[in-house]
Amino acid sequence: MSKQVAIEYDQSAIDALAACMTYLQEAEDYIDGKRAALPDPQRLLQARFPTSTILSASAIDRAKGVSSPTISAKIVDSVAKRHRYFDPWYFVVMLLLELPGGRFILAKSKFQEYAYVAYAGRTIQPNFYLRRIVVNTPIWADTLEGKHSDGAHYDYRRTTLHWISKDAVRTLGKPTRRKSSNREAAVKFAVDLFEEQVIAHHGRNKSGPVEKLPGLDLTAMDYEKLLWVALYIADGVHEKHLRLRAGNV
Repeated sequence: MSKQVAIEYDQSAIDALAACMTYLQEAEDYIDGKRAALPDPQRLLQARFPTSTILSASAIDRAKGVSSPTISAKIVDSVAKRHRYFDPWYFVVMLLLELPGGRFILAKSKFQEYAYVAYAGRTIQPNFYLRRIVVNTPIWADTLEGKHSDGAHYDYRRTTLHWISKDAVRTLGKPTRRKSSNREAAVKFAVDLFEEQVIAHHGRNKSGPVEKLPGLDLTAMDYEKLLWVALYIADGVHEKHLRLRAGNV
């Protein structure tokens, strides 16, 4: 991992964190039955941290034949021009992953012709495929799109994706890596970026006193907890939304 330079967390970054926190509170209230409506995605559309590579975004109700609250956004890239589609409840996780200097890139899978959205730092490697983070794919499994998905490398909504064991993939005669990354690895990478930011700002070793990032009032421990809470809430919103759509509540 290359050395981090100190990021200036100005008022826009403070506002972005506040927008994420408010969304997460509304999402938790939705899961707990304290509100009937899904959390409002509008506040996320302009929320960005300084190194974000997510361009302008919009909230839509349907994309690629799937009716569901969706955020349509572009990722900075010199070639790809099309929008990608995200669940708002996982989009907030994406924003938080960018907080310590992370960014989203388009990376080609080793055995695929398509470029998939991946989470990275200042350099391209290492990176972590967003699909695996969203679906919580184990290291011994691959993430696949539904049979009728069109251009799945553009669609990152969880309802359009699923995971399958690598053994099953090999049985079908398709290539796959021996093992792949998982959520834990992506979160650890993000926390490492955060700790490098603390060092860049305070000039301390990781073994030194607990430090917070200027302006954001977060320690590395706070940030790690926030990421896991955001992922837990995103999973909860996804499951409840599916149940309500199926009429099983």
